[in-house]
Amino acid sequence: MNAPAPLREIHYVMGTLLEITLYHEPQEEGKRVLARCFQEARRLEEIFSAYDDDSDLSRLNRHAGLGPVEINRELRSTLKIALSLSRDTDGAMDVTVGPLIDLWKAAEERGIMPSRALVAEALDRTGIADVQLLQDGRVALRRTGMRLDLGGIGKGYAVDRLNAILTQEGIAGAFINFGRSSLSAIGSPPEAESWPVLLGSDEGPLGLAHLKDQRLAVSESFGRSFQIGGIRLSHLIDPRDGSPLRHYSLGVAVARTATEAEALTKAIIILEGPQGFAVVGRFPEAEGLLAYSNGLPVSTPGFIETVRFEASVATSSGSAG
Repeated sequence: MNAPAPLREIHYVMGTLLEITLYHEPQEEGKRVLARCFQEARRLEEIFSAYDDDSDLSRLNRHAGLGPVEINRELRSTLKIALSLSRDTDGAMDVTVGPLIDLWKAAEERGIMPSRALVAEALDRTGIADVQLLQDGRVALRRTGMRLDLGGIGKGYAVDRLNAILTQEGIAGAFINFGRSSLSAIGSPPEAESWPVLLGSDEGPLGLAHLKDQRLAVSESFGRSFQIGGIRLSHLIDPRDGSPLRHYSLGVAVARTATEAEALTKAIIILEGPQGFAVVGRFPEAEGLLAYSNGLPVSTPGFIETVRFEASVATSSGSAG
């Protein structure tokens, strides 16, 4: 008996490509499940978008400094997770970085580095201590000018929701690839033991990971970058000092959830070395890898075994990074 053909769809969601591959018979039922998944992804986009004025997140940001506001229950739940992850990653993943993102976006457009005073002023409008989750379900951003941005974990949260739908629908083999940075493997393809994923970047391939019932995230400091005065700057901002990273690095994390994995890649890249891996060690079942352009990658003790990592594999049917 021949193996069933894969069902695959790719849609533009949350500013990037969401690709879902699944195996299911009958195929009409599989297509229905795919449609449900993309409908859910778009629903979450309407809640989480920091750039859609009509999103629930934008409405909350407009109330910064004006007292508590009623918000979507799922947004509140996501913020609760985000605040916990910020504390557990020593602040490397911080959803309050919106003012810093705006500052450096304006600097990129003008081609002029912001002054230390402007960076300090933007930093003054960040910090999870000023995000208040009230018992009655309302949320308050206590400083005027605060702006939350869920870009650091939003795709991961969406992947976890889609993973739950696929499992609920009885899909035994599926793979979610959201923007090549947040991935989830359910089971394995027919006649295979795992889903192969090529880890790497424009700097070159690192190797092949093999995923089965696992969530993995990848962050690259220069995946999106810009230059001011000949200095290359990362889209990733260090929430501790308000400055974009200036070094190339690639962080990979595997964790219980895609949300955790996404947050951990930020910790691996921003905190670097021992401190970043110490953060990974706080999360059950999590492992991580850090790579620079000028040296061999380093990883936590269990990373290679956990994802059956094969270094320096040049080709694969899947890719990330």
